[in-house]
Amino acid sequence: MDAREQDEQVVASELARYDRELRRYRRMRSRIEADFARRLEAAGFKYFHVSARVKSRESFERKVRRAPDREVRDILGVRVIANFEGDLPAMEQVVREALIVDDDSWVDKAELLPIDAFGYRSVQFVGRVPEPGQEGLPTGSIRTVAPGATPDEAGGSEGAHELPQVEVQLRTALSDTWSELEHDLRYKSARQLPREVDRLFALSAALLEQADDNLDQIRRQVEEARTAGPTASDGGGERGYIGRFIQYDGDSRTLDQVVTAALDVPFGVVTGAGRELRSVVRAAGWLHYEALADGFAEFSELGRRLAIACATTTNGILLTDAEPQRPARSFRGIGVYWTALAAALVADAGIRESRVPDGRLAEYRVVATYLYEHPDASALEVRRRYGAAAAPVGTMDDADFPPIRLD
Repeated sequence: MDAREQDEQVVASELARYDRELRRYRRMRSRIEADFARRLEAAGFKYFHVSARVKSRESFERKVRRAPDREVRDILGVRVIANFEGDLPAMEQVVREALIVDDDSWVDKAELLPIDAFGYRSVQFVGRVPEPGQEGLPTGSIRTVAPGATPDEAGGSEGAHELPQVEVQLRTALSDTWSELEHDLRYKSARQLPREVDRLFALSAALLEQADDNLDQIRRQVEEARTAGPTASDGGGERGYIGRFIQYDGDSRTLDQVVTAALDVPFGVVTGAGRELRSVVRAAGWLHYEALADGFAEFSELGRRLAIACATTTNGILLTDAEPQRPARSFRGIGVYWTALAAALVADAGIRESRVPDGRLAEYRVVATYLYEHPDASALEVRRRYGAAAAPVGTMDDADFPPIRLD
């Protein structure tokens, strides 16, 4: 069999696979679109749009014929569109939680552009979609079917552990509009376009990139203007500089994820978390952006260990006794919260305006001091000891909890 015949056999096999899986992909399209939107709303995002599509048979065939030896991984595609570029990194983390992501597939198209060029900007990656009831399926049990494999070679037509794939694209609304128009006007053109058209495309891309930056700045300054007070130290107000830090600092976002994963609770919006966060940041003495950045760098490891040792997963804000009637949720900035709390506690600073009772804060101070003085102590072991000595949940009006010992 020559190479041409082999390619035709692969095309035929892949088309048969497409026909066999089409109904499942169409059914999944609505489910994953709704799931992504629900997760983003729960995480507090307001300005976004999610759309999913199933690649047409004609488009699928063209892609297979272009590269018969390469698996087509975007039969199902989901596009997540944000109004603000600054939201994209955190939105990516939210949607990744719904998938089993192939990290080798991750690409930021903007990084592929030369430093002095403007053009297509989008983050893309491929993940597998767990079927209902298979959310806990280990990654190692997922099998990949090579292009052209027969149903027998794939392990049966049902593909017992073969999870369907989805390509996710995240971009801003302006980038999405530009890419759609460029694709239709440039790449679908049957003739070579004049050089002037290329220059206009590049100029438009540069203007849209600047517009995305402007929108982020506009939103940031509007939010700062809403919350600025007479004691604002950086021109934006307390809430402004704290909000900027937890949104744009990569280490802060990473610590949010680490704490959330360690406590095994869902990520979402927690009413009152912002007020609680501001109270401990002020108590730590971090009254402007630079002080917050420096303090976070110094105490973030202690904050992580304190969260693991003390955070409850039975109450709403992960603060013992604060909201016992609400389910536990993590929130954006939880890493900064426990870091600032740890810094304030070891400095023996007074923490005002907190919903955590004084007696509970006194317990936290013992734990924070112990962890600070014993950097090699296991946070999980300290959690066990603290849990055995802590006052019962529900005694929030009692500010005279008996002292605890961890040694």
